Amino acid sequence: MLLLSSVLYINLFIWSCATTNEVNRPTVGVIRWDAWNLYNGQYDFMSNFSHRYLSVERFHYRLPFFATVHPDGNVTYNGDEQDIMDQEILYAKQAGFDYWAFDTYCAFGPNCSTNITSCTQYAQNISIHFCPLNPTYGLKRYLSSQYVSLINFTLLLLHNTLCDDILQESYIELMTHPQFQTVLGGRPLLYLFEFGDLEARLCGGGWQGSRQIFDRFRQKVIARGEFYPFNL
Repeated sequence: MLLLSSVLYINLFIWSCATTNEVNRPTVGVIRWDAWNLYNGQYDFMSNFSHRYLSVERFHYRLPFFATVHPDGNVTYNGDEQDIMDQEILYAKQAGFDYWAFDTYCAFGPNCSTNITSCTQYAQNISIHFCPLNPTYGLKRYLSSQYVSLINFTLLLLHNTLCDDILQESYIELMTHPQFQTVLGGRPLLYLFEFGDLEARLCGGGWQGSRQIFDRFRQKVIARGEFYPFNL
């Protein structure tokens, strides 16, 4: 049931049941998968893929506004800049978007190092050698923007990241932000993506155990006293 719900949420992502302050209409959200950044002067793990593919001339029309195509055909970009995020927020507001859902997953140190159990499981069992160094740079730039109040945000949690106590606490802190997207009278909106049998087994030994972990997370959120009870 949980997997079915998460798939339906993704497929119907832009139709959240909420009312905006402007008119009574569906709230429109857009997924952000930020993969346009440099890390210590080099392209991040995922950004390296986008850079390599979009360096091909016939795909240049897909490059973001902050990319530069040099005379020799080489392409450079770095979306991890505050002025770029500020402009993206202004564009999103002009386009009528109500919130962004930031694709959220594990960050790693050199050689896939991490002290978070679910992230170790992710690297070893789910996506071998997928060890991004700075996957949430977009979220950080958004939260520090002078225009943050123009568009709300939520999280798109990838795989089993919701199963870790450390990550749960960080998510709850983000959910207390005044711009966190809510629905149904103030309930925080949260998305779970690509959580299948393997993730359930790593999370709680199966679906029943995972459900218990999700229920405990729900109770943690309710205990903060800032939200109504909500359903994942």
